[in-house]
Amino acid sequence: MKDTEEVELKNVDLFAEYLEFQMLPSIVQAAAQAVLPGIGKAEWTSTKFSLDINFPGKIETIEFIRSNGKKAVIGGEVVPPFYNFLGLDKRNPHPPLVTYDVFDMGSEMMLPKPIKEEYKDVLAKPPQWAKFAVDKFGAECITFHSLGIDPGTLNWPVSKSKKLFEDILQAVDVPVIIGCSGNKEKDVEMFKELAAVSESEVLMLSAADKATWEEVIPLAVKYDHNCLLWTSLDLNNQIKMNKDALELGLPKNRIVMDPTCATLGYGMEYSFSIYQRMRVAGLLGETDLAYPISGGTTNAWGAREAWMSEKQAPEWGPRDYRGPIWEIINALSLSLVGLDLAMMFHPIAAKHVKEITKQFFAEIPKHLEDKGYYDWVSARIKR
Repeated sequence: MKDTEEVELKNVDLFAEYLEFQMLPSIVQAAAQAVLPGIGKAEWTSTKFSLDINFPGKIETIEFIRSNGKKAVIGGEVVPPFYNFLGLDKRNPHPPLVTYDVFDMGSEMMLPKPIKEEYKDVLAKPPQWAKFAVDKFGAECITFHSLGIDPGTLNWPVSKSKKLFEDILQAVDVPVIIGCSGNKEKDVEMFKELAAVSESEVLMLSAADKATWEEVIPLAVKYDHNCLLWTSLDLNNQIKMNKDALELGLPKNRIVMDPTCATLGYGMEYSFSIYQRMRVAGLLGETDLAYPISGGTTNAWGAREAWMSEKQAPEWGPRDYRGPIWEIINALSLSLVGLDLAMMFHPIAAKHVKEITKQFFAEIPKHLEDKGYYDWVSARIKR
């Protein structure tokens, strides 16, 4: 390497935390010429990039429809998420849908401070809460959670949930998902009442699980609602529940899967892999898994990294940013492998997920340089 005027040091010890070498372009050029003569004079030639993609399956399309005609749609995928390459003859029809959480007992809950700050004036009034989410944050769908009916919380009568639900339907014109408390007996009773009063709508009962599916699914059939089928990170159990739902008369275009959404740092890799396997299997023709996937990304707030105050963990940074980012990362990670419906809590997190996924969903521009991007595929070496 003497032609490059390299200085070689022998029997020298260097002690440093960080070491940086800088080489002048002329040195790099000379070294490259020595190895591959003529490399500096060549230019990359343009070539066409083509994809040979064959996914014979198609994910069912699910609609949420209000009696006023307003609707939200998920599913219908024919390729993996965000496959929007130029020249690809298949495109997915709908970006992921974000639904905003509204709780019946918001003022009674131990909520993270960033959530309270956003909804502090409406926490005690679910109809106003729902309207606030629609008017201020552009919510296209609401999930009403009836936690207060659980004997382990406030043990409210189902009639209270029914009244709040009816008021929410009057307050907003977007679809409303009917959430539950987790108490099996009260949830079935609640679903009976709320499914009946919304018979003119196509909403969703959330959720039927291994303890309640035999009672909840027939209600979805009777009142023509979608039904969320919840399982616990088990592909075989999800397939079985999907088949059981069909046998009970639930149409294919009324099934939404929920294989469980674990949170970042607390098992999200399990959810990620299950979501991915479900979506790829559905696209490859496995009809028992060819349904849209929902995820309770609100679970991100169960991670201590999301809600713990700066006083307890100053090294983690401001909680006002940390919490929403934790929820955003959860939703975006799962959207990359098939999440169709993201149930979200913090309105700013939900807003950003909507914006980011819509950008992902948009078609890649034909001329990247015209949009100010760096076209790394056709970049040329300039001297």
